[in-house]
Amino acid sequence: MAGWGDDPTLAELRRLVYDEGWEPTSVTDSTAGDSVVVEKDGVVRTFASDHIAFHRFVEGLREDFAL
Repeated sequence: MAGWGDDPTLAELRRLVYDEGWEPTSVTDSTAGDSVVVEKDGVVRTFASDHIAFHRFVEGLREDFAL
């Protein structure tokens, strides 16, 4: 996994979920990196990263959204 520095993928995903109301629909844990699928108004986007902070965020989404 990548280090603790800034992760632009995480920043965009966090903004979409908590500021713009996108709904996480699935998460996938992988040794190559985690991925999150979000949806809003019929538009689906997938985000993936091997960054440690992204992994921690995915763990929180799993709990917050019962995924």
